[in-house]
Amino acid sequence: MRKLARYVVYTFVLLLPAMVHAACSGVDVRPLLEPAAQSEIANRTAALPFAEGNHWRATRRDQTITVVGTMHLHDPRMAPVVRRLAPTIETADLLLVEITSDEEAALLRTIATDPTVAFLTEGPSLIERVSPEVWAALAEAAQKRGVPPFMAAKYQPWFLSLTLAIAPCAMADLHEGKVGLDKMIMAEAVQANVPIAALETHREVIDLLAADPIEEQVRFLPLVAQMEHTVDDAMATTIAAYFEEQHGALLAFSRVYTRDQIEFPPEEFEALFDDMMETLLDQRNLMWMQRIDERAEEDIVIAVGAAHLSGETGLLNQLSQRGFALERRPF
Repeated sequence: MRKLARYVVYTFVLLLPAMVHAACSGVDVRPLLEPAAQSEIANRTAALPFAEGNHWRATRRDQTITVVGTMHLHDPRMAPVVRRLAPTIETADLLLVEITSDEEAALLRTIATDPTVAFLTEGPSLIERVSPEVWAALAEAAQKRGVPPFMAAKYQPWFLSLTLAIAPCAMADLHEGKVGLDKMIMAEAVQANVPIAALETHREVIDLLAADPIEEQVRFLPLVAQMEHTVDDAMATTIAAYFEEQHGALLAFSRVYTRDQIEFPPEEFEALFDDMMETLLDQRNLMWMQRIDERAEEDIVIAVGAAHLSGETGLLNQLSQRGFALERRPF
């Protein structure tokens, strides 16, 4: 059950900072939350190291590391951000990102050569694995994102959940080839002949997302259907918080808001959320930092999802613990 709920929180929380677009409908729900919820979010945020700021510079002796918290999908407000960051990117010795274009291409090749990675190639389809009511909701949600229900029925449950975490308006941007801040930064680096390296491999990403047995993944799908009605408001809240550079508060908001949207006992939810944070944020941050430690380049830019910046194991705190002096920079 812990793994099952981790899918719920992962899809609803960690992916939301990436899946935003100014044209999406929805409202920033933070002012509408009960005072107790707002107070809890504020208290949790206050306890997080480096809870604010999307652009930081870390220096230690002759090495400088610039850390940029990104969103992975398109927003028109990213263009001026990239222009401001361009001089830093162009003079760097190395750009580190979560996954490079080469790794992304390798992911597509893996799916093309081994469809079992993302698709059900034998046994019942999802139509037969969930109730008619749940499938109707999932099929409608898939259709809104340009995925025909007959195709969605053959998705691996984790892959369908990942797809439905993307709001329809953001999916439209994907289809149009519009990219997020990370790829815009990568394009700047390519133009300036700055080497780009990945902090994790495509295989590590697949293994993370597809780790649970299919039976547990299927048990999660009714909760995906439940959360469909919250996507627009959660997204609007996330985009507002991101451009306020409040990534720590965004994690706290996600915990409190999600807890009220899914049918889990609160105490169990708290344990599950903590488990998710350890597996999907903490462990990855620690792994990434080991790989950052191995780099000898003097001027490095790191562009990763903003959720990875704050907290005890966040990249900023880990750099500070290693003796780097950190300075927040304009975003």
